[in-house]
Amino acid sequence: MKKISFKILLSAVVLSFTSCANWLDIEPDGEATNDKLTETGDGYRSMLSGVYKAMTSASLYGTELQFGVVDCMSRQYSWDWYSTANSSKTIYTEARNFNYSDVNLRQKIDDIWLKGYNVIANANNLIQSIEKENSGKFEGGEMEQRMILGEAYGCRALMHFDLCRLFAPAPVEQESGDYLPYVTEYPNIQPQAISVDKFLEHVVSDIKKARALTADFDTTALGMTMNSSSNARFYDQYDANMEGSTSSEMIDDFYKGRGYRLNYYALTALLARVYQYMGQDDLAYAYADSVLNFKAYGLAGASYSMFTADDWSTVKIANSDHESRQDLKVVSNLIFALYCADSYEDYNLESFFQKKSENSIGNSNWMTVDIEGQEIFKNATTQQDEFENDYRSKYLLFVPDFSAFQGNKYCLSAKWYCSDDKTLRDKNLQTLPMIRATELRYIMAEHKARTGDFEGAYQILNEIRSNRGLKTALTTQNDFQGFQNDLIRDAQREWISEGQLFYLYKRLGAKVKIGNQVRKLSKAEYMLPIPDNQNM
Repeated sequence: MKKISFKILLSAVVLSFTSCANWLDIEPDGEATNDKLTETGDGYRSMLSGVYKAMTSASLYGTELQFGVVDCMSRQYSWDWYSTANSSKTIYTEARNFNYSDVNLRQKIDDIWLKGYNVIANANNLIQSIEKENSGKFEGGEMEQRMILGEAYGCRALMHFDLCRLFAPAPVEQESGDYLPYVTEYPNIQPQAISVDKFLEHVVSDIKKARALTADFDTTALGMTMNSSSNARFYDQYDANMEGSTSSEMIDDFYKGRGYRLNYYALTALLARVYQYMGQDDLAYAYADSVLNFKAYGLAGASYSMFTADDWSTVKIANSDHESRQDLKVVSNLIFALYCADSYEDYNLESFFQKKSENSIGNSNWMTVDIEGQEIFKNATTQQDEFENDYRSKYLLFVPDFSAFQGNKYCLSAKWYCSDDKTLRDKNLQTLPMIRATELRYIMAEHKARTGDFEGAYQILNEIRSNRGLKTALTTQNDFQGFQNDLIRDAQREWISEGQLFYLYKRLGAKVKIGNQVRKLSKAEYMLPIPDNQNM
Protein backbone atom coordinates (compact mmCIF):
# COMPACT_ATOMS: atom_id res chain seq x y z
CA MET A 1 0.00 0.00 0.00
CA LYS A 2 1.07 3.54 -0.66
CA LYS A 3 1.58 6.22 1.95
CA ILE A 4 -1.61 7.66 3.42
CA SER A 5 -2.29 11.23 2.38
CA PHE A 6 -1.92 13.60 5.35
CA LYS A 7 -3.95 16.25 3.53
CA ILE A 8 -6.93 13.90 3.33
CA LEU A 9 -6.68 13.25 7.06
CA LEU A 10 -6.67 16.93 7.98
CA SER A 11 -9.74 17.64 5.88
CA ALA A 12 -11.67 15.24 8.07
CA VAL A 13 -10.45 16.25 11.50
CA VAL A 14 -9.83 19.99 11.41
CA LEU A 15 -12.95 21.24 13.14
CA SER A 16 -13.80 24.01 15.55
CA PHE A 17 -15.27 23.07 18.90
CA THR A 18 -18.29 24.96 20.09
CA SER A 19 -20.43 24.23 23.13
CA CYS A 20 -23.94 23.47 21.93
CA ALA A 21 -26.83 21.11 22.63
CA ASN A 22 -25.13 18.50 20.50
CA TRP A 23 -21.37 18.96 20.29
CA LEU A 24 -21.26 16.72 17.22
CA ASP A 25 -23.08 19.38 15.21
CA ILE A 26 -20.00 21.29 14.09
CA GLU A 27 -18.53 22.62 10.88
CA PRO A 28 -15.07 22.46 9.27
CA ASP A 29 -12.80 25.36 10.15
CA GLY A 30 -10.00 25.90 7.70
CA GLU A 31 -6.61 24.23 7.59
CA ALA A 32 -5.41 24.24 11.20
CA THR A 33 -2.45 21.99 11.88
CA ASN A 34 -2.50 18.86 14.00
CA ASP A 35 -0.18 20.62 16.50
CA LYS A 36 -2.70 23.44 16.83
CA LEU A 37 -5.55 21.04 17.58
CA THR A 38 -3.61 19.23 20.29
CA GLU A 39 -2.78 22.42 22.20
CA THR A 40 -6.01 22.23 24.21
CA GLY A 41 -8.46 19.67 25.55
CA ASP A 42 -11.14 21.23 23.33
CA GLY A 43 -8.93 20.45 20.34
CA TYR A 44 -9.06 16.77 21.24
CA ARG A 45 -12.82 16.96 21.50
CA SER A 46 -12.81 18.38 17.98
CA MET A 47 -10.58 15.60 16.73
CA LEU A 48 -12.95 12.97 18.14
CA SER A 49 -15.99 14.64 16.61
CA GLY A 50 -14.05 14.70 13.34
CA VAL A 51 -13.68 10.92 13.46
CA TYR A 52 -17.43 10.51 13.97
CA LYS A 53 -18.16 13.02 11.22
CA ALA A 54 -15.91 11.13 8.79
CA MET A 55 -17.90 7.97 9.55
CA THR A 56 -21.08 9.70 8.35
CA SER A 57 -19.64 10.21 4.86
CA ALA A 58 -22.11 9.25 2.11
CA SER A 59 -19.63 6.55 1.06
CA LEU A 60 -19.84 5.05 4.55
CA TYR A 61 -22.70 5.09 7.05
CA GLY A 62 -24.41 8.12 5.56
CA THR A 63 -25.67 6.18 2.54
CA GLU A 64 -23.73 3.21 1.16
CA LEU A 65 -23.29 1.24 4.40
CA GLN A 66 -26.75 2.25 5.62
CA PHE A 67 -29.50 1.89 2.98
CA GLY A 68 -27.31 1.98 -0.14
CA VAL A 69 -24.87 -0.45 -1.74
CA VAL A 70 -24.70 -2.92 1.16
CA ASP A 71 -28.49 -3.28 1.27
CA CYS A 72 -28.61 -3.80 -2.47
CA MET A 73 -26.17 -6.67 -1.95
CA SER A 74 -28.75 -8.26 0.36
CA ARG A 75 -31.29 -8.15 -2.49
CA GLN A 76 -33.67 -6.00 -0.43
CA TYR A 77 -34.69 -3.85 -3.36
CA SER A 78 -36.19 -4.40 -6.78
CA TRP A 79 -36.48 -2.20 -9.84
CA ASP A 80 -38.59 -4.60 -11.90
CA TRP A 81 -41.35 -1.97 -11.98
CA TYR A 82 -39.11 0.30 -14.02
CA SER A 83 -39.86 -0.60 -17.65
CA THR A 84 -37.07 -1.91 -19.88
CA ALA A 85 -37.60 0.90 -22.35
CA ASN A 86 -36.84 3.48 -19.71
CA SER A 87 -34.33 1.57 -17.61
CA SER A 88 -30.82 2.76 -16.99
CA LYS A 89 -28.13 1.05 -14.98
CA THR A 90 -27.15 2.56 -11.65
CA ILE A 91 -24.59 1.48 -9.09
CA TYR A 92 -27.53 0.15 -7.06
CA THR A 93 -28.94 -2.13 -9.74
CA GLU A 94 -25.41 -3.38 -10.39
CA ALA A 95 -24.78 -3.99 -6.68
CA ARG A 96 -28.03 -5.94 -6.50
CA ASN A 97 -26.76 -8.12 -9.35
CA PHE A 98 -23.28 -8.43 -7.75
CA ASN A 99 -21.72 -6.87 -10.84
CA TYR A 100 -18.78 -5.42 -8.95
CA SER A 101 -16.79 -4.95 -12.16
CA ASP A 102 -19.14 -2.20 -13.34
CA VAL A 103 -16.92 0.87 -13.64
CA ASN A 104 -19.21 3.19 -11.66
CA LEU A 105 -19.91 0.68 -8.91
CA ARG A 106 -16.22 -0.21 -8.70
CA GLN A 107 -15.43 3.45 -8.15
CA LYS A 108 -17.92 3.54 -5.29
CA ILE A 109 -16.44 0.34 -3.79
CA ASP A 110 -12.97 1.87 -3.97
CA ASP A 111 -14.32 4.96 -2.22
CA ILE A 112 -15.77 2.85 0.61
CA TRP A 113 -12.28 1.39 1.13
CA LEU A 114 -10.62 4.81 0.92
CA LYS A 115 -13.04 6.59 3.26
CA GLY A 116 -13.02 3.67 5.69
CA TYR A 117 -9.25 3.69 6.05
CA ASN A 118 -9.28 7.47 6.34
CA VAL A 119 -11.56 7.11 9.38
CA ILE A 120 -9.00 4.68 10.77
CA ALA A 121 -6.17 7.12 10.04
CA ASN A 122 -8.11 9.86 11.88
CA ALA A 123 -8.58 7.56 14.86
CA ASN A 124 -4.92 6.51 14.89
CA ASN A 125 -3.74 10.10 14.80
CA LEU A 126 -6.01 10.91 17.74
CA ILE A 127 -4.92 7.83 19.71
CA GLN A 128 -1.22 8.53 19.24
CA SER A 129 -1.61 12.18 20.18
CA ILE A 130 -3.77 11.79 23.26
CA GLU A 131 -1.98 8.82 24.82
CA LYS A 132 1.07 10.95 25.62
CA GLU A 133 -0.89 13.94 26.97
CA ASN A 134 -1.07 15.21 30.53
CA SER A 135 -4.60 14.75 31.87
CA GLY A 136 -4.52 18.30 33.27
CA LYS A 137 -5.09 19.62 29.74
CA PHE A 138 -8.67 18.28 29.78
CA GLU A 139 -11.54 20.04 31.50
CA GLY A 140 -12.78 16.69 32.79
CA GLY A 141 -9.30 15.54 33.74
CA GLU A 142 -8.21 11.93 33.34
CA MET A 143 -11.78 10.66 32.97
CA GLU A 144 -12.36 12.84 29.90
CA GLN A 145 -8.99 11.91 28.44
CA ARG A 146 -9.79 8.21 28.86
CA MET A 147 -13.27 8.67 27.37
CA ILE A 148 -11.89 10.30 24.21
CA LEU A 149 -9.17 7.67 23.90
CA GLY A 150 -11.66 4.85 24.44
CA GLU A 151 -14.06 6.14 21.81
CA ALA A 152 -11.20 6.54 19.34
CA TYR A 153 -10.25 2.89 19.89
CA GLY A 154 -13.90 1.97 19.44
CA CYS A 155 -14.22 3.88 16.15
CA ARG A 156 -11.03 2.21 14.89
CA ALA A 157 -12.41 -1.22 15.77
CA LEU A 158 -15.85 -0.62 14.26
CA MET A 159 -14.51 0.70 10.98
CA HIS A 160 -11.99 -2.14 10.64
CA PHE A 161 -14.68 -4.70 11.43
CA ASP A 162 -17.06 -3.50 8.73
CA LEU A 163 -14.27 -3.33 6.15
CA CYS A 164 -13.51 -6.94 7.06
CA ARG A 165 -17.17 -7.92 6.69
CA LEU A 166 -17.16 -6.36 3.22
CA PHE A 167 -13.73 -7.17 1.77
CA ALA A 168 -12.90 -10.56 3.33
CA PRO A 169 -14.69 -13.91 3.69
CA ALA A 170 -16.67 -14.67 6.84
CA PRO A 171 -15.12 -17.11 9.35
CA VAL A 172 -17.86 -19.64 8.55
CA GLU A 173 -16.30 -20.11 5.11
CA GLN A 174 -13.00 -21.26 6.69
CA GLU A 175 -11.01 -19.59 3.92
CA SER A 176 -7.26 -19.20 4.36
CA GLY A 177 -5.15 -16.30 3.16
CA ASP A 178 -4.35 -12.68 4.00
CA TYR A 179 -6.98 -10.17 2.94
CA LEU A 180 -6.61 -6.69 4.41
CA PRO A 181 -4.47 -4.82 6.94
CA TYR A 182 -5.34 -3.83 10.49
CA VAL A 183 -3.74 -0.40 10.72
CA THR A 184 -2.73 0.79 14.20
CA GLU A 185 -0.19 3.51 13.42
CA TYR A 186 -0.32 6.88 11.72
CA PRO A 187 1.17 7.20 9.23
CA ASN A 188 1.77 3.63 8.12
CA ILE A 189 3.51 3.58 4.75
CA GLN A 190 3.01 -0.10 3.94
CA PRO A 191 0.54 -1.87 6.23
CA GLN A 192 0.50 -5.60 5.57
CA ALA A 193 -2.62 -7.67 4.97
CA ILE A 194 -3.29 -10.36 7.57
CA SER A 195 -5.64 -13.32 7.98
CA VAL A 196 -9.27 -12.87 8.99
CA ASP A 197 -8.68 -14.64 12.31
CA LYS A 198 -5.80 -12.35 13.29
CA PHE A 199 -7.71 -9.32 12.02
CA LEU A 200 -10.71 -10.09 14.22
CA GLU A 201 -8.46 -10.66 17.23
CA HIS A 202 -7.27 -7.07 16.77
CA VAL A 203 -10.88 -5.88 16.60
CA VAL A 204 -11.68 -7.61 19.89
CA SER A 205 -8.55 -6.23 21.53
CA ASP A 206 -9.42 -2.66 20.54
CA ILE A 207 -13.02 -2.97 21.76
CA LYS A 208 -11.88 -4.35 25.11
CA LYS A 209 -9.50 -1.41 25.53
CA ALA A 210 -12.30 0.96 24.59
CA ARG A 211 -14.72 -0.60 27.10
CA ALA A 212 -12.24 -0.32 29.94
CA LEU A 213 -11.55 3.34 29.13
CA THR A 214 -15.18 4.46 28.68
CA ALA A 215 -16.35 2.58 31.77
CA ASP A 216 -14.73 5.29 33.91
CA PHE A 217 -17.60 7.63 33.01
CA ASP A 218 -20.44 5.49 31.68
CA THR A 219 -20.68 3.25 34.75
CA THR A 220 -20.80 6.14 37.23
CA ALA A 221 -24.15 7.43 38.48
CA LEU A 222 -23.86 10.44 36.16
CA GLY A 223 -22.83 8.26 33.23
CA MET A 224 -25.73 5.89 33.77
CA THR A 225 -28.08 8.87 33.98
CA MET A 226 -26.77 10.09 30.61
CA ASN A 227 -27.49 6.60 29.18
CA SER A 228 -30.64 5.90 31.21
CA SER A 229 -33.17 5.91 28.34
CA SER A 230 -33.43 6.61 24.65
CA ASN A 231 -34.59 10.14 25.47
CA ALA A 232 -31.48 10.63 27.58
CA ARG A 233 -29.07 9.02 25.09
CA PHE A 234 -30.34 10.81 21.99
CA TYR A 235 -32.35 13.87 23.03
CA ASP A 236 -30.74 15.06 26.30
CA GLN A 237 -34.03 14.56 28.15
CA TYR A 238 -33.59 13.09 31.62
CA ASP A 239 -36.04 11.68 34.11
CA ALA A 240 -36.04 13.91 37.20
CA ASN A 241 -35.92 10.82 39.41
CA MET A 242 -32.70 9.80 37.71
CA GLU A 243 -31.11 13.25 37.74
CA GLY A 244 -31.40 13.76 41.45
CA SER A 245 -30.16 17.18 42.49
CA THR A 246 -28.06 17.75 39.36
CA SER A 247 -29.67 19.88 36.69
CA SER A 248 -29.19 19.04 33.03
CA GLU A 249 -27.98 22.59 32.42
CA MET A 250 -25.09 22.03 34.82
CA ILE A 251 -23.67 19.13 32.79
CA ASP A 252 -21.00 19.83 30.18
CA ASP A 253 -22.48 19.33 26.70
CA PHE A 254 -19.58 17.04 25.85
CA TYR A 255 -21.03 14.34 28.12
CA LYS A 256 -24.51 14.47 26.59
CA GLY A 257 -25.85 12.59 23.58
CA ARG A 258 -24.14 9.33 24.61
CA GLY A 259 -26.34 7.37 22.18
CA TYR A 260 -24.48 9.05 19.32
CA ARG A 261 -21.16 7.91 20.74
CA LEU A 262 -19.46 4.58 21.24
CA ASN A 263 -20.19 4.53 24.95
CA TYR A 264 -19.49 1.58 27.24
CA TYR A 265 -22.83 -0.11 26.51
CA ALA A 266 -22.59 0.38 22.75
CA LEU A 267 -19.08 -1.08 22.83
CA THR A 268 -20.33 -4.07 24.80
CA ALA A 269 -23.05 -4.61 22.18
CA LEU A 270 -20.46 -4.26 19.42
CA LEU A 271 -18.30 -6.88 21.13
CA ALA A 272 -21.29 -9.24 21.16
CA ARG A 273 -21.71 -8.63 17.41
CA VAL A 274 -18.05 -9.34 16.70
CA TYR A 275 -17.92 -12.51 18.82
CA GLN A 276 -21.00 -13.85 17.04
CA TYR A 277 -19.39 -13.16 13.67
CA MET A 278 -16.32 -15.06 14.87
CA GLY A 279 -18.48 -18.04 15.81
CA GLN A 280 -17.84 -17.62 19.55
CA ASP A 281 -21.47 -17.90 20.51
CA ASP A 282 -21.07 -18.26 24.27
CA LEU A 283 -19.20 -14.98 24.53
CA ALA A 284 -21.62 -13.22 22.17
CA TYR A 285 -24.53 -14.33 24.35
CA ALA A 286 -22.82 -13.23 27.56
CA TYR A 287 -22.09 -9.71 26.29
CA ALA A 288 -25.55 -9.30 24.72
CA ASP A 289 -27.17 -10.41 27.96
CA SER A 290 -25.01 -8.03 30.01
CA VAL A 291 -26.35 -5.07 28.02
CA LEU A 292 -30.02 -6.00 27.92
CA ASN A 293 -30.14 -6.95 31.59
CA PHE A 294 -27.85 -4.27 32.95
CA LYS A 295 -29.21 -2.86 36.20
CA ALA A 296 -28.32 0.78 36.64
CA TYR A 297 -28.77 3.45 39.26
CA GLY A 298 -29.05 7.20 38.70
CA LEU A 299 -28.00 10.24 40.64
CA ALA A 300 -31.10 9.87 42.80
CA GLY A 301 -30.03 6.32 43.69
CA ALA A 302 -33.01 4.58 42.06
CA SER A 303 -32.38 1.27 40.29
CA TYR A 304 -33.74 0.86 36.76
CA SER A 305 -33.27 -0.94 33.44
CA MET A 306 -31.57 1.11 30.73
CA PHE A 307 -32.70 -0.87 27.69
CA THR A 308 -36.43 -1.41 28.06
CA ALA A 309 -39.10 -2.67 25.67
CA ASP A 310 -39.55 -0.86 22.36
CA ASP A 311 -41.94 2.09 22.37
CA TRP A 312 -44.38 1.88 19.47
CA SER A 313 -46.85 4.27 21.09
CA THR A 314 -49.45 6.17 19.11
CA VAL A 315 -47.85 9.53 19.89
CA LYS A 316 -44.48 8.57 18.44
CA ILE A 317 -45.10 6.11 15.63
CA ALA A 318 -48.55 4.60 15.33
CA ASN A 319 -50.43 7.81 14.58
CA SER A 320 -52.37 8.79 11.47
CA ASP A 321 -49.69 9.43 8.85
CA HIS A 322 -45.98 9.63 8.14
CA GLU A 323 -46.02 13.42 7.97
CA SER A 324 -46.59 13.63 11.70
CA ARG A 325 -44.79 10.54 12.99
CA GLN A 326 -42.14 11.58 15.47
CA ASP A 327 -40.01 8.46 15.81
CA LEU A 328 -39.55 6.72 12.47
CA LYS A 329 -36.19 5.32 13.59
CA VAL A 330 -37.79 3.71 16.69
CA VAL A 331 -35.10 5.32 18.83
CA SER A 332 -36.29 3.43 21.93
CA ASN A 333 -34.75 0.33 20.33
CA LEU A 334 -31.41 1.95 19.46
CA ILE A 335 -28.26 1.38 21.48
CA PHE A 336 -25.94 3.30 19.14
CA ALA A 337 -26.45 5.58 16.16
CA LEU A 338 -24.38 8.12 14.27
CA TYR A 339 -25.49 11.73 14.00
CA CYS A 340 -25.79 13.93 10.93
CA ALA A 341 -27.68 17.19 11.41
CA ASP A 342 -27.96 17.83 7.66
CA SER A 343 -28.59 14.31 6.37
CA TYR A 344 -31.58 15.41 4.28
CA GLU A 345 -29.36 17.65 2.16
CA ASP A 346 -26.04 15.82 2.58
CA TYR A 347 -27.33 12.49 1.26
CA ASN A 348 -29.95 13.81 -1.18
CA LEU A 349 -32.50 11.62 0.58
CA GLU A 350 -35.38 13.01 -1.45
CA SER A 351 -34.02 11.28 -4.55
CA PHE A 352 -34.05 7.85 -2.88
CA PHE A 353 -37.28 8.22 -0.87
CA GLN A 354 -39.26 10.61 -3.03
CA LYS A 355 -42.93 10.80 -1.99
CA LYS A 356 -44.31 11.57 -5.42
CA SER A 357 -43.06 10.98 -8.95
CA GLU A 358 -42.55 14.14 -10.96
CA ASN A 359 -42.92 12.31 -14.29
CA SER A 360 -44.80 9.43 -15.89
CA ILE A 361 -41.99 6.86 -15.74
CA GLY A 362 -41.14 7.10 -12.04
CA ASN A 363 -37.84 7.55 -10.24
CA SER A 364 -35.11 5.01 -11.00
CA ASN A 365 -33.36 5.96 -7.74
CA TRP A 366 -36.29 4.82 -5.60
CA MET A 367 -35.14 2.15 -3.12
CA THR A 368 -38.26 0.02 -3.61
CA VAL A 369 -38.35 -2.81 -1.09
CA ASP A 370 -38.80 -6.18 -2.78
CA ILE A 371 -41.84 -7.19 -0.72
CA GLU A 372 -43.08 -9.95 -3.02
CA GLY A 373 -39.78 -11.17 -4.45
CA GLN A 374 -38.24 -11.77 -1.02
CA GLU A 375 -41.59 -12.65 0.63
CA ILE A 376 -40.50 -10.50 3.57
CA PHE A 377 -43.86 -10.37 5.31
CA LYS A 378 -44.83 -14.00 4.82
CA ASN A 379 -44.47 -16.34 7.77
CA ALA A 380 -41.44 -18.50 6.90
CA THR A 381 -43.22 -21.71 7.99
CA THR A 382 -46.92 -21.23 7.23
CA GLN A 383 -46.52 -18.65 4.42
CA GLN A 384 -49.30 -16.63 6.04
CA ASP A 385 -49.15 -12.98 4.92
CA GLU A 386 -48.50 -10.78 7.98
CA PHE A 387 -48.14 -7.49 6.13
CA GLU A 388 -51.32 -5.90 7.49
CA ASN A 389 -50.50 -6.56 11.15
CA ASP A 390 -46.74 -6.09 11.47
CA TYR A 391 -45.91 -2.59 12.72
CA ARG A 392 -42.79 -2.63 10.55
CA SER A 393 -44.98 -2.63 7.46
CA LYS A 394 -47.94 -0.63 8.81
CA TYR A 395 -45.85 2.27 10.10
CA LEU A 396 -42.36 1.97 8.64
CA LEU A 397 -43.12 1.56 4.93
CA PHE A 398 -44.91 3.89 2.54
CA VAL A 399 -46.12 3.77 -1.07
CA PRO A 400 -45.04 6.73 -3.25
CA ASP A 401 -47.62 8.58 -5.28
CA PHE A 402 -47.07 6.94 -8.66
CA SER A 403 -49.68 5.44 -10.95
CA ALA A 404 -47.78 2.14 -11.44
CA PHE A 405 -47.66 1.50 -7.69
CA GLN A 406 -50.82 -0.14 -6.44
CA GLY A 407 -51.45 -2.12 -3.29
CA ASN A 408 -48.41 -2.99 -1.20
CA LYS A 409 -46.17 -4.47 -3.87
CA TYR A 410 -43.83 -1.50 -4.09
CA CYS A 411 -42.92 0.36 -0.89
CA LEU A 412 -40.14 2.58 0.40
CA SER A 413 -38.69 2.61 3.89
CA ALA A 414 -40.38 5.27 6.02
CA LYS A 415 -37.29 5.34 8.26
CA TRP A 416 -36.02 7.84 5.69
CA TYR A 417 -39.34 9.56 5.01
CA CYS A 418 -38.79 13.24 4.20
CA SER A 419 -41.59 15.05 6.04
CA ASP A 420 -42.65 18.51 4.88
CA ASP A 421 -42.25 19.65 8.49
CA LYS A 422 -38.56 20.59 8.63
CA THR A 423 -38.27 20.26 12.42
CA LEU A 424 -39.80 16.80 12.41
CA ARG A 425 -37.88 15.80 9.29
CA ASP A 426 -34.55 16.79 10.79
CA LYS A 427 -35.32 14.97 14.03
CA ASN A 428 -36.15 11.73 12.21
CA LEU A 429 -33.39 11.86 9.61
CA GLN A 430 -30.43 13.02 11.70
CA THR A 431 -30.18 9.59 13.38
CA LEU A 432 -28.27 6.88 11.46
CA PRO A 433 -29.01 3.52 13.15
CA MET A 434 -25.94 1.40 13.92
CA ILE A 435 -26.83 -1.10 16.68
CA ARG A 436 -30.33 -2.06 17.82
CA ALA A 437 -31.35 -3.87 20.98
CA THR A 438 -33.19 -6.27 18.66
CA GLU A 439 -29.85 -7.51 17.37
CA LEU A 440 -28.80 -8.45 20.90
CA ARG A 441 -32.06 -10.35 21.30
CA TYR A 442 -31.35 -12.17 18.03
CA ILE A 443 -27.89 -13.07 19.36
CA MET A 444 -29.37 -14.52 22.54
CA ALA A 445 -32.09 -16.40 20.65
CA GLU A 446 -29.59 -17.89 18.22
CA HIS A 447 -27.35 -19.04 21.07
CA LYS A 448 -30.29 -20.79 22.71
CA ALA A 449 -31.15 -22.50 19.43
CA ARG A 450 -27.56 -23.64 18.87
CA THR A 451 -27.53 -25.17 22.36
CA GLY A 452 -30.83 -27.00 21.79
CA ASP A 453 -33.06 -24.65 23.79
CA PHE A 454 -35.50 -24.01 20.97
CA GLU A 455 -38.31 -23.13 23.36
CA GLY A 456 -36.17 -20.37 24.86
CA ALA A 457 -35.09 -19.19 21.40
CA TYR A 458 -38.68 -18.88 20.21
CA GLN A 459 -39.73 -17.15 23.40
CA ILE A 460 -37.36 -14.33 22.42
CA LEU A 461 -38.46 -14.24 18.78
CA ASN A 462 -42.14 -14.25 19.72
CA GLU A 463 -41.61 -11.42 22.21
CA ILE A 464 -40.01 -9.35 19.43
CA ARG A 465 -42.96 -10.11 17.17
CA SER A 466 -45.54 -9.37 19.85
CA ASN A 467 -44.00 -5.94 20.47
CA ARG A 468 -44.47 -5.29 16.76
CA GLY A 469 -48.16 -6.14 16.62
CA LEU A 470 -47.95 -9.86 15.74
CA LYS A 471 -49.97 -11.71 18.37
CA THR A 472 -49.82 -15.10 16.62
CA ALA A 473 -46.79 -16.90 17.98
CA LEU A 474 -44.37 -18.70 15.71
CA THR A 475 -44.49 -22.48 15.97
CA THR A 476 -41.33 -23.74 17.63
CA GLN A 477 -39.08 -25.53 15.17
CA ASN A 478 -36.91 -28.14 16.86
CA ASP A 479 -34.03 -27.93 14.41
CA PHE A 480 -31.56 -25.13 13.81
CA GLN A 481 -32.37 -24.67 10.12
CA GLY A 482 -36.03 -24.14 10.90
CA PHE A 483 -35.13 -21.59 13.57
CA GLN A 484 -32.69 -19.87 11.22
CA ASN A 485 -35.43 -19.43 8.64
CA ASP A 486 -37.64 -17.71 11.20
CA LEU A 487 -34.77 -15.58 12.50
CA ILE A 488 -33.86 -14.39 9.01
CA ARG A 489 -37.48 -13.61 8.17
CA ASP A 490 -37.79 -11.36 11.22
CA ALA A 491 -34.44 -9.69 10.50
CA GLN A 492 -35.57 -8.99 6.93
CA ARG A 493 -38.33 -6.84 8.42
CA GLU A 494 -36.38 -5.29 11.29
CA TRP A 495 -33.37 -4.17 9.26
CA ILE A 496 -35.04 -2.72 6.17
CA SER A 497 -32.76 0.04 4.84
CA GLU A 498 -30.31 -0.15 7.77
CA GLY A 499 -27.30 -1.92 6.24
CA GLN A 500 -27.23 -5.06 8.42
CA LEU A 501 -29.04 -7.80 6.50
CA PHE A 502 -26.21 -8.64 4.10
CA TYR A 503 -23.87 -9.30 7.03
CA LEU A 504 -26.40 -11.72 8.54
CA TYR A 505 -26.57 -13.73 5.32
CA LYS A 506 -22.80 -13.73 5.03
CA ARG A 507 -22.13 -14.72 8.64
CA LEU A 508 -24.51 -17.67 8.47
CA GLY A 509 -23.63 -18.72 4.94
CA ALA A 510 -27.39 -18.57 4.46
CA LYS A 511 -29.27 -19.22 1.28
CA VAL A 512 -30.67 -16.11 -0.41
CA LYS A 513 -33.51 -15.82 -2.89
CA ILE A 514 -32.03 -14.67 -6.19
CA GLY A 515 -34.59 -14.66 -8.96
CA ASN A 516 -36.10 -18.14 -9.06
CA GLN A 517 -33.22 -19.67 -7.12
CA VAL A 518 -32.57 -19.98 -3.42
CA ARG A 519 -28.86 -20.46 -2.91
CA LYS A 520 -25.75 -19.40 -1.02
CA LEU A 521 -23.81 -16.45 -2.30
CA SER A 522 -20.59 -17.28 -4.10
CA LYS A 523 -17.23 -15.90 -2.99
CA ALA A 524 -17.33 -13.45 -5.89
CA GLU A 525 -20.71 -12.22 -4.60
CA TYR A 526 -20.17 -12.04 -0.83
CA MET A 527 -16.76 -10.36 -0.99
CA LEU A 528 -16.15 -6.92 -2.47
CA PRO A 529 -13.00 -6.60 -4.60
CA ILE A 530 -10.09 -4.89 -2.87
CA PRO A 531 -9.01 -1.81 -4.86
CA ASP A 532 -6.12 -2.28 -7.29
CA ASN A 533 -4.68 1.01 -6.05
CA GLN A 534 -4.74 0.73 -2.28
CA ASN A 535 -3.72 4.35 -1.65
CA MET A 536 -5.51 5.22 1.59
